[in-house]
Amino acid sequence: MDSDDGETHLVVEGQTTTALPDASIFPSLEAASEFFERGSLGYSPASKSGTFDGIELRSVTWHVKPLRIARVESSFFENHRIFPPGAVELDCALLMKDIEHDWLARESVCSGCDEARPALA
Repeated sequence: MDSDDGETHLVVEGQTTTALPDASIFPSLEAASEFFERGSLGYSPASKSGTFDGIELRSVTWHVKPLRIARVESSFFENHRIFPPGAVELDCALLMKDIEHDWLARESVCSGCDEARPALA
């Protein structure tokens, strides 16, 4: 996937499998699935520095399958201005498909923005 503006690049190649990688921090597929099901709200960097856009995944059903990754590329995680070399490591990949779901925009948050700071008296 490449964004229209050329800023974002993502490639994931893999095959479904029956188990997570042996080195995963999750003790089981069920534990990984539960972790992500409980954390369906996320934030990503917005165009304004220090601002993060919120998005929530709402699914009627929840079912994941583990993927054995052959190749992964991410312009975000490979950006050495944000993450020094070796700072990010893929733990595992989970695939969800054919589920009824909605993506919901959530309020943006700001870290270090002037409007987020209380006025001084």
